[in-house]
Amino acid sequence: MAHEYAVRLALVAFATAAIQGLLTRSAFEPALKLALGASAGFYLLGWLCGEMARRIVEESVQPLASSQPLESPTITPQAPRR
Repeated sequence: MAHEYAVRLALVAFATAAIQGLLTRSAFEPALKLALGASAGFYLLGWLCGEMARRIVEESVQPLASSQPLESPTITPQAPRR
């Protein structure tokens, strides 16, 4: 989950920085460096946020799973009638 979130965030950052470079009519090389730097920075930020979210969800689900035993269904499924 962390990797997918990080990739999406990095692509959004790259596109935003590239469009900003085009709109401000910056030179190609500085605009590309800025876009790549933003992409790398936001990839790291997205990975950290995604990893944190995964751990929070796992920790919140773990106590519920260990405290409540799985119950078997009391109703047995029946075959469809014709």
